[in-house]
Amino acid sequence: MIPKNEGPVDRAIRIVVGIVLLPAGLFLLDGLQGSVVGVVVAAFGLLSLVTGATGRCPLYVPFGFTTVRRSSGAPVH
Repeated sequence: MIPKNEGPVDRAIRIVVGIVLLPAGLFLLDGLQGSVVGVVVAAFGLLSLVTGATGRCPLYVPFGFTTVRRSSGAPVH
């Protein structure tokens, strides 16, 4: 399992972006009608919501990147 690698600010930004992009892609850009652009935007919104809600970003792992502040010696789950 991927360890948590998103801090609270990173997670909040991702959730807000997801809340904006998901309905924009589905309704404003006609993703529900089959528009490729709308579906892609909605998919990015869904991805942002999932990663923000879980606190884990698979794209951070290969680069060893994290936005979690680690306290002195305490492991982050």
